[in-house]
Amino acid sequence: MRLVYEDLNRLRAGEAPTNLELIRDMTLGAEVWHDRFVNYYLDSFIAAGGSKVKLLTGDTGCGKSHALRYLQLAALERDYTTIHLSLADDLGHKLSQLPQLYRSMIGFIDLDELQRGLALRIAERLGYRPPVYNGTEPLLPYVMDTEGSNRSDAMREIRIAINRSLRDADLAPSVQTFAQTLCKDRLIESDPEQMNFATRWFRGERLNMAERRESGLFDTLRRPTARRWLTSLIQLLRLSGRTGLVLLIDDLDVLMERVPDTNRFRYTAANIKDTYELFRQLIDDADTLPHLMVLLAGHRSLLENEQRGLRSYEALWMRLQTGLVPSVRFNGLADVVNLDLLHAELGADFPERLGRHLENVFERNRLRLQMRDARFDARAGQTAVPPPVQSDLRGVIIGSMLAAGGERPTLARTGAGEIDHE
Repeated sequence: MRLVYEDLNRLRAGEAPTNLELIRDMTLGAEVWHDRFVNYYLDSFIAAGGSKVKLLTGDTGCGKSHALRYLQLAALERDYTTIHLSLADDLGHKLSQLPQLYRSMIGFIDLDELQRGLALRIAERLGYRPPVYNGTEPLLPYVMDTEGSNRSDAMREIRIAINRSLRDADLAPSVQTFAQTLCKDRLIESDPEQMNFATRWFRGERLNMAERRESGLFDTLRRPTARRWLTSLIQLLRLSGRTGLVLLIDDLDVLMERVPDTNRFRYTAANIKDTYELFRQLIDDADTLPHLMVLLAGHRSLLENEQRGLRSYEALWMRLQTGLVPSVRFNGLADVVNLDLLHAELGADFPERLGRHLENVFERNRLRLQMRDARFDARAGQTAVPPPVQSDLRGVIIGSMLAAGGERPTLARTGAGEIDHE
């Protein structure tokens, strides 16, 4: 199995890896909640045009990040575009307004894949399906050869197909111009200058006046226009053949953390208010954001902290009340999913069963910690101990890596910071 070094270090710290293949192997008990959640939302509700915001909470080490990654894998298998963000990462800005969220998301969109998907849709309208046309090269020569038309007539036919395909889509005018630029560049003839304008604009950069006139992209990403941009992005993804968009935002507890060097909060009170308002907008705009699922994850203190938690912003808190009805039983379809209660559903022996399962997974993939290393403890200043003593699932992962049989893996570079375990 191929892993990046960061994932190996994550496993040594008892944290969820980014390798989704390994996430699948590590998961135990998915039939209790994860798979039911996927069947209800990803297979049905979101695919049919619904929109939903969910919050996963629980104590430290309960598997929130792992659950997000598992649901990301399930979404990818169903042809959703997925974007995973973490407030713990350096995003270059506070994630507190919709334009900032859009800019953070757009860096994870594969523009070439988007362009290819749009090209395939237009080509299919003209009767050219794979394997005749695969979307990676101009369609113009195919149309000229097949129909015996000259270059001018073939170009006009393709342009008509582009306009008809985009006409009924719910796209902002500038986004429609952007989509036309992508399609013409791929289907008719490459235009590097126009693609440069379009790419920069798509990523939220501000074009100067001359570039706007040249490209026809006059709209700019601002707070009043950001929701329309997000809606248009989802529609573009749908046009390119994707089922929808799944946005996963982890580590919301960063909202309550302080910077060690200065002891100041990472997010000011105003930043937190703006962030919660952003989440409130995503909930209220469900009717105008079809085929979108937003999954948030953070420590249960988000529900308990009255100064900086969700209670501090009543507009959002009231919208989550349906998911906060007191219950001792796990409700996997609530707006607020309590993963601590999920563990009760999995049984008191779940950590022990998970430990044996992970030992087998790590042994099979030859992932093993041969010696203790304080750098990989679950939390700075704490000493990781074997699973029977440590209560959270992070400790189970660490203990399983320590207990897995076999020799220490051979680390062979395969390029770009990746390693093979052989």
